[in-house]
Amino acid sequence: MEKFFNTCPRDCYDTCAMITTVEEGKAIKLQGNPRHPITQGFLCWKIQNALKFVYSPQRLKHPLKRVGKKGSDNFREITWEEAYKEIAHQIEDVQTKYGAGAILPFHYFGHMGLLNKQFSQRIFNALGTSDCAPTICSNAGRSALQYVYGGFWGIDPEEIKSSKLIIFWGLNGPWSNLHGYNMVKNAVRNGAKFYVIDPLKTCQLGKHLAIQPNTDGVLALGIANYLITNDLYDKSHVEKYTHGFEQFKDVAKDFDLEKVSRITHLSQEDIRELTEDMYRLRPNFIHLGFGIQKHLYGGEAVRTIALLPPLVGGFRVHYSNTDREIDLGFLQGKHLVSQNPPENKKTYNMAQLGRILETGEIKFLFVFNTNPLVNLPNQRLVKKGMESEDVFTVVHDLFLNDSCSYADIVLPAPSFLESFDIHVCYYHNHMSINQKAIEPLGEAKPNYQVFKELSEAIGMNAKELYPPEHEVAEEFLNRSRAVDFTLKDLEREGFCKMKVRPQDDYLTPTGKIEMHSQLAEKANLPPLPGYYEEVRNEYPFQFLTVNHKRITRSQFHNVWQKEIEPIVLINDEDAKKKDIKEGDWVRLKNDQDTLNMKALPTKDIRQGVILAYGGLWPKLCDGKGANTLISDAVQDFGGNAAYNSTYVEIEKLKV
Repeated sequence: MEKFFNTCPRDCYDTCAMITTVEEGKAIKLQGNPRHPITQGFLCWKIQNALKFVYSPQRLKHPLKRVGKKGSDNFREITWEEAYKEIAHQIEDVQTKYGAGAILPFHYFGHMGLLNKQFSQRIFNALGTSDCAPTICSNAGRSALQYVYGGFWGIDPEEIKSSKLIIFWGLNGPWSNLHGYNMVKNAVRNGAKFYVIDPLKTCQLGKHLAIQPNTDGVLALGIANYLITNDLYDKSHVEKYTHGFEQFKDVAKDFDLEKVSRITHLSQEDIRELTEDMYRLRPNFIHLGFGIQKHLYGGEAVRTIALLPPLVGGFRVHYSNTDREIDLGFLQGKHLVSQNPPENKKTYNMAQLGRILETGEIKFLFVFNTNPLVNLPNQRLVKKGMESEDVFTVVHDLFLNDSCSYADIVLPAPSFLESFDIHVCYYHNHMSINQKAIEPLGEAKPNYQVFKELSEAIGMNAKELYPPEHEVAEEFLNRSRAVDFTLKDLEREGFCKMKVRPQDDYLTPTGKIEMHSQLAEKANLPPLPGYYEEVRNEYPFQFLTVNHKRITRSQFHNVWQKEIEPIVLINDEDAKKKDIKEGDWVRLKNDQDTLNMKALPTKDIRQGVILAYGGLWPKLCDGKGANTLISDAVQDFGGNAAYNSTYVEIEKLKV
């Protein structure tokens, strides 16, 4: 019996540290590492049951080649040698005819390991292919924080335990950030006050403010105005740490309690209580969820909320702690970028893959660490693009998901227990190791091994591109200023804490928090925050999508298909008006498409809003998922997708 340190690689706040027990080559038990100060030995529901995922009979075991029509799931098994030969031939053919810019690697954070995610990109940098900007999740918020702070690192979550006021703003703690939520519970037991600002009631703990979606920036402006006009702000702190306060004050003064209450649908009393608590109960900890910035003016909302902490003596909000002094460029092989990139090399917006493929500019698509046909907006257009015989598509994954169905070559990927990696987290500041605990099932291979062997097949210098992974990990740690430990330390301890960047270090032109942002102005955006009312179409219900608690993006849906129904939450009163009862089949519709789902009336969502689970595989849900209703329009801040700027009608289906 052996034990190994492992790390959950999912796109999730917590990045759980765990210990795997292996007996006779098979993993028989997963348990949380009790020494980790954040995850504290407790695993979320998904990872408690991860061995069902690892040993699922649905796992891909061998490379596949399409022999039928795209979308038909008609494949035959081939060898890795045949797969590499075919892929290399297609890459060389596209390079010759169209240039390397017609090749598009399409990847995201389905696996967050630094080697499987970052190291894997070297082959594409060396080839000089086109690439995609990461715009489907948190880019608007990161851009917004860079405009005001000069970087987007935030408060260390370990400060929750000493905070007197904690606000989850657009964050479903029990589902998305379970370990952070547990720390909040402890803080509340010790006297902290807790607020949740969200259209959906997600926590039984604390005070819930059911805000109207997409009005978070208005609430922030109202809070700022109340603090300033009632002399409840820290003048010396503002003077020392901010730039442009007087101009910001002029913007905020137009947002009195009556106006803010009318727009946000929150009571004046609740807004006043929250604001006075922010001044009275210090230090504060504001944790912004990613959902609030997934609408057309989401970046504006994040920018405005980020200006609240300095008014009450604070320095930052918590949003994403990935802005660290670690050398990702080395892992990605930025030093290997082609000296003479092709004229047709472009950086595309990944949220608009359907439009990209529609242009005909891309002839080769390599998908890994993501499932575009499930997770991207404008699902119908993405499907149409991936159906094209003019695009040769390779997908590397663990299961035959929807994106695999439209691939020419499918390559089997391993689970996290089957390869070595190191991990950082976008929540806490600990780096952890993922030791190879078991041998890969079937012929599965990790990303970096696939790309090393593919580079050999193409005739590239594979030894230069992809040195042994442990050597690369050691050099990466040596190059990273945030790291003062070694790979041996990680192997011995399982995790180590990185250096935390100073909260009062602002990389802006003035060296301060810029309420009047010179960086935003340089990006041709308004230098001061504001409220821009979204232009609604004729559809009456705002449509939001979230992850189901058993799913991370689209991962795990096939494993738990029987337990997860495609349901839509609707307010009890709205349901009564529509004569909709629990379990009724309803149709959602807008100009994008229609979608049939089961209704679940509830008092926990505000009127005028309906909510469905994203990440459900269309092939397991009558051919469509929630993103079929969502357009691929993007916002000015970071080009981020605007999933939550979606409006629909809902009607009961006749039996």
